[in-house]
Amino acid sequence: MRRVDKFTAMPLYPSKANQMNTGISLNEREETEAEICEYAQLRSKLQMIEAESDGSASAEPINTLTDIAHQSIFCNAIISNPRTVYVHTGFGFHVEFTIKEAIAFIDKRIIFLQNHILKHRVEVAMGIAEDVEKALEILEEFKEADENQ
Repeated sequence: MRRVDKFTAMPLYPSKANQMNTGISLNEREETEAEICEYAQLRSKLQMIEAESDGSASAEPINTLTDIAHQSIFCNAIISNPRTVYVHTGFGFHVEFTIKEAIAFIDKRIIFLQNHILKHRVEVAMGIAEDVEKALEILEEFKEADENQ
């Protein structure tokens, strides 16, 4: 095998590694963006419930459709006490909040996800892209040096 053949085959490896690492970081970023979107949807639904109840002390039960299979299966549900809700807070924990507390928590959670988690995941993806770019430049320099010999 000639040395030039080795260099023409080598750029495939960084490309495959780039696809794997970039794919992982993109998936993580997309998961975080989806979580932010879910919290924003929940916030808007809670604000609707809060507006409908108008702060009355005796809230009437609410008939609604509930998602039970990631937006593929829905069922009818009755919320007997619409003044309190359970919100996923992370790490598999759900906390009971009043609607106002839930909205305040969701606002803080969205800010945290955007400013810390999403920001970090974007930085990681950019770092991977820069590393692969540098590796490809080095391989190109080796290939040019080999061709000049």
